[in-house]
Amino acid sequence: MENSISAFILIIATLMIGLTAFAITSVFTAQQYNNVQVQNQAEDVANGLYISYAGSTSNGYPLTVYDFNYHKQLFFTVFYVPNVFENDTQYLTPQFAYTIKGQILYPMININYTKVQTTTLYYTNLNLMYQGNVTLWEIPSLSSPAPIIITTEKLPNYTPIILFFVQLQNKYIEVGYEWL
Repeated sequence: MENSISAFILIIATLMIGLTAFAITSVFTAQQYNNVQVQNQAEDVANGLYISYAGSTSNGYPLTVYDFNYHKQLFFTVFYVPNVFENDTQYLTPQFAYTIKGQILYPMININYTKVQTTTLYYTNLNLMYQGNVTLWEIPSLSSPAPIIITTEKLPNYTPIILFFVQLQNKYIEVGYEWL
């Protein structure tokens, strides 16, 4: 009788361990699959992003943005980065932005796009880009080319850069940039 009870308890324990391992594996696999899907969507947007920029004019920096693969909302931010980073893409982050009293100095945007405040930005591979307060401007739709005119101040040793983001599953993911 004791052997059958012990065997029954071992079978139940083995089943519980197996079900727990299966549940943990399922959750991890689902999360990984979800991240791969988000990353693929961001890469698809990045591959279709077209930025037309002919250089500075007396009115500022006129850009036109369009995406051949994506026709929904796109977000962007513009800030100043030290000139030493101009050819180094790994430093395209607001972490190195020019600040005044701890606040990022943003150039003026001459098109009336909605401002969005966020605290976390990601690279296309879903690695963390930046955590802190940052202002994004929302382009409501890319169903047609979107104009952006940026007026900057002349800051010695700093260059303006514009970063583009797409919002996927409540994450702002970088899909492109342009040095101004």
